[in-house]
Amino acid sequence: MQGRNRFIGWTLFGAAVCFWTSWALMPGVGVTDASRILSLVGAQPQRVLLSSVLQLLSAALLGMAIPGLALRLGASKYLWGRAAVTLLAVGACGDAADAIYHQLAYEMVRPGIDQAAMLPVMQRMQSADLLYLLPMIAAFLFGCVALSIAATRLGVVSKWNPSLYVLSVIIAVAANGLHLAPGVSGRAVGLICLGLLSLSLAWIGLALGRSGDADMPGISMGASLGP
Repeated sequence: MQGRNRFIGWTLFGAAVCFWTSWALMPGVGVTDASRILSLVGAQPQRVLLSSVLQLLSAALLGMAIPGLALRLGASKYLWGRAAVTLLAVGACGDAADAIYHQLAYEMVRPGIDQAAMLPVMQRMQSADLLYLLPMIAAFLFGCVALSIAATRLGVVSKWNPSLYVLSVIIAVAANGLHLAPGVSGRAVGLICLGLLSLSLAWIGLALGRSGDADMPGISMGASLGP
């Protein structure tokens, strides 16, 4: 059981590292304008391709961690644990689907491709078609928050872990309210917020990977700590 717990922890840690690194490689974090996206991707296509591969890997690693998390959290009567497992399962699909978005953008700017012809496609992907992806992305975000709360209430990590999400919201709201002060880009704010999310996941992964089942009260098939 302790070896299984390490597997859950290190795959979750790997998913967090790959997720943030993939976004750090993307030149257009938070950009939704189709022409701007194609311009940014065209300037650094290989970085975008690597970003897509790492994001797919992050989704795969998260998917590998979910069955173990389901045994530890989802099989109990613990509300936050069940919510985390369910939302992250959907969120892993959203993470992978978003990676394909980036891969498609890479293909749109390859030599010989008529980018003027690709622009309406990208515009469609960033508007009407994006609505199909947003629920899965939301599931990923809320799943990470639910996992943080569950891990905190089970004593896996301290209360400072969920506080990372509070800090992320404060930064995002402050940046929006200040309309991004001079020298502060939307990309930087986005990477900071995604970094805090990734830090939360990595922290939980490390805690799980370094400890045995006996060190974590409540993580068992019969655990029931209430909602």
